[in-house]
Amino acid sequence: AGQVAGAAAGAAAAPAATRLARMSAAAAQNAWDSVAGEDIPACTGAADKECAEAQALRARACRRQAQGAPREQAGRLRDCAVSAGQAALAAGGANTQAERNAWREELLAALYDRRAVTPRASICPDNDTMRSEAETLLRDAPGNASARFHGASARMIGVSVSCGADDRRCPDLAEAQRLLTPPNAADPRWAQTAEGVRTLQRVVVGCPES
Repeated sequence: AGQVAGAAAGAAAAPAATRLARMSAAAAQNAWDSVAGEDIPACTGAADKECAEAQALRARACRRQAQGAPREQAGRLRDCAVSAGQAALAAGGANTQAERNAWREELLAALYDRRAVTPRASICPDNDTMRSEAETLLRDAPGNASARFHGASARMIGVSVSCGADDRRCPDLAEAQRLLTPPNAADPRWAQTAEGVRTLQRVVVGCPES
């Protein structure tokens, strides 16, 4: 019985390995449309290494393909980038911490992209997920720039559209300000977000001076 089970597992692993090799080769050639179009079966658990890596590649491909795609297609690709990124992390228990951190950075970028085109009335679910994923990344990689930026952005937007409790608005804005310090001068979004935080603190919410 053990030999039969082992053979079955090996047979199941072979297509997964072949798929991952095919996707990796396509990614190396910048054939992101091919990678995004791969049909990846559900991963088998929290330590399905090849499946996790395939999902991570697909998440990256979908986000790249969404940029400049027609509106309806771009929406599907942004959804793919988020769902594949989440699937990669859910199955990545056998992958290194560095790999999972990189996948979480990619997921944060995908959530940011999708949030940017989501109506304000529906923005809180993605914003809350972004905040949670940024906090996880900060725990796993203290000082990570992507975690700092997306964590601050999620707090700012959360206050702006009232995703959280009113009595948390000033503490959230103070934390956003802390996360954005020191600033990243190479990315203009940092300065824009910092200005948004200051405006909310002084004009909209009326937080006390720190």
